[in-house]
Amino acid sequence: MILKKRVGVAILCLLLAGCAKQQPGRFSQIDRDPVAHTYQFRYQPQKLDSRALDRYIRERCSHEGFDSVDRLPEEEATLPGYKTRWYQCNYSIKH
Repeated sequence: MILKKRVGVAILCLLLAGCAKQQPGRFSQIDRDPVAHTYQFRYQPQKLDSRALDRYIRERCSHEGFDSVDRLPEEEATLPGYKTRWYQCNYSIKH
């Protein structure tokens, strides 16, 4: 009986929010494309600590050897009140 409840809760969590771990800046990484070097995050704009998200993605990109991050346009998320945004790790152009 307990196992059925746990499985039910796990499925509900996956359906509602994707069970993405929320970072201290109140954002969650929900997708990653290793070929395009992009990360997608979900957040509530009014609660987001944008400095924390910027710092987090800069560190992720730096860890992969990149020295630049490009923000892609913000989009509506499937969850009401949430937005999503992709970030792409890049190399800065040196003159």
